[in-house]
Amino acid sequence: MRFRWREHPTVVAQYLLDSKIPDQAEVTLKPNEICVVLENGKVVGSVSQQHMEVNPQLGLFSKFIGKKNPNRAFMFCFTGPHQAMVQVRGQSDAQEEINCLVTLKVEITRESAPRLVTFPAKGTLMVTGGHVADTIRSEVQTAVMTFVKAMPAPQMKSVTTHEDLVFHLKSALKGTLDAHGLHFRGAHITWSATVAEQQLQQQQTLDRLRLEKQDVSERQEIEMEAMLDYEQKKHEIQARMALVGINATEKANLELELQRIQNDATLSFEQWKSQNQIRMAESQTQRDEQIKDAQTGLEVSKLEAEQQRIRQSVVLEAHEHKTKTAMDMFEQVQARKKERMQLQREQEQDRLDQHSKASQSTIAVLENIAASSDDPQVQMEALRQLAEIRKADVQGQKDAHKDDS
Repeated sequence: MRFRWREHPTVVAQYLLDSKIPDQAEVTLKPNEICVVLENGKVVGSVSQQHMEVNPQLGLFSKFIGKKNPNRAFMFCFTGPHQAMVQVRGQSDAQEEINCLVTLKVEITRESAPRLVTFPAKGTLMVTGGHVADTIRSEVQTAVMTFVKAMPAPQMKSVTTHEDLVFHLKSALKGTLDAHGLHFRGAHITWSATVAEQQLQQQQTLDRLRLEKQDVSERQEIEMEAMLDYEQKKHEIQARMALVGINATEKANLELELQRIQNDATLSFEQWKSQNQIRMAESQTQRDEQIKDAQTGLEVSKLEAEQQRIRQSVVLEAHEHKTKTAMDMFEQVQARKKERMQLQREQEQDRLDQHSKASQSTIAVLENIAASSDDPQVQMEALRQLAEIRKADVQGQKDAHKDDS
């Protein structure tokens, strides 16, 4: 029996208990699909790009010897990338309205997929892009407002601010995304309130189709997903074009100016052409200045990089010198330690030799007493003291050969 875990394009991941999966159900995981298997509440593995039986049962022999199926659960997920849209609203320090749409792209990997169980742990069994957006909404709002609140409106929409803001969002969201098994793959900011509302409306329409469980065919779902993807890419390209200086408002003004000239018939085609050439020359001059500024910035960046490399080289040389000095001191300490140990061994050997001579003299006296005495008690006492002396000699030899290093 074929089993499909993802019935709608908005689904990012789905958590299923074994009781919700039909017996002998089989699934074919694509390269961009992952299944995390949990047994008795613990992750036991993850698979991808594989055809498998979802919830296999134990054989008769295993059941006969007393084994039973563990309590399984499955976390299916689609690697993505997925889009999460968060609308940010507020006021700047200059009391200007801030209204933008932050569209983040996130991705799931096989290593991070087990951390998706954070969603069902909070009660979300079917995870969508809206749930991802809800998870990071407050942090995105705080990060964006903190970054742009003190800026004037034109500076908020500049290229430099856009790049810096994306990097700031990546840093601010890293902990939350990692905790939920997601990886940051990019973002763009749409400053047009109308476009932002259109994108959110399309996303809400797609989510509503899933929630209402309407009778939508697979083809309609694919078309809806393709339309949403097209709209997202179109608005993203428009936002980037605006950031690099192609101003849609200026183009519209030129078209209106041309229409007015044609309607009024006050200027000839040659006059309009001359004015247009002047505008083009001004635009070309502005572009040349921007290119020149960019080249100057590149040269400055190269100089700064070279200075940084030189500073790092100096620090590295100083570190190597310190390391070499430390190694020389260590070798000197080790050499002195070896000399000290050699001197101790020689002193210990002299002590042992003297002790051995004294012991030999005492042993000879005791042996003579034991051999010449007629009194058994004297002989026994001599032998006992002789044994004690030999025992002490043996123990002294053992202690003397212990390694003190």
